[in-house]
Amino acid sequence: MKTQENLVSAYFPMTANCIGEHIQLINNTALIKRFRKDETILRGGKACSGLVAVISGQLRAFIQSSTGKQVTLYRLYDYDVCVMSASCLLKNMQFDIHLTAQMDTTVLIIPTATIELINPVNPIFRQYSLDLLAQRFSDVMWTMEQIAFSPMPARIARFIIDSANQNDGTAALLTHDTIAKELGSAREVITRILKYLQSEDMIHLSRGKILITDYTKLDELTKQLSE
Repeated sequence: MKTQENLVSAYFPMTANCIGEHIQLINNTALIKRFRKDETILRGGKACSGLVAVISGQLRAFIQSSTGKQVTLYRLYDYDVCVMSASCLLKNMQFDIHLTAQMDTTVLIIPTATIELINPVNPIFRQYSLDLLAQRFSDVMWTMEQIAFSPMPARIARFIIDSANQNDGTAALLTHDTIAKELGSAREVITRILKYLQSEDMIHLSRGKILITDYTKLDELTKQLSE
């Protein structure tokens, strides 16, 4: 079983560039937290918990309108780090995002207070945070581009394929409501497109499950996505 120090060095390797005093501070203040499926980790941009690394499980980052409509921005898997949860460290920049566990998830957190002590005196650590931020912004901008310019059938096809690849490669365990929430669309729109895909023999619909019946045709549809 890995010790706390080993976990920190594994999930935040840039800590090796810190002086001994700061390494000890990080090791002493880093937190291991466990979240149940659908449990909220970050609600809106006002909270600032620190850098969050996924040890096991999956996190979903999304934005939500005042009416409850949601759009998934990106997902985080093992060894991924969420910098948006520490966005309050950057002056005049706050991100009104939500972060939830998609399954039982364990994370390692370097608290905000610790980062505030290290960032000003360690340019390598600070650059690491900025690089993470740039990467996440790229993910967010790609998502916004798909929403603005890509046809919904292509986005649904890609989502089904990605979800199936997390299962057995042939079936996605999804409901119409889940797809609508993930892609920021109305359930009626999703249902209509899914029925069309089924009529074209690309998928077969059943309760809570979508079977891919023609992977080639479904994958071809995703070529309409913006690159």
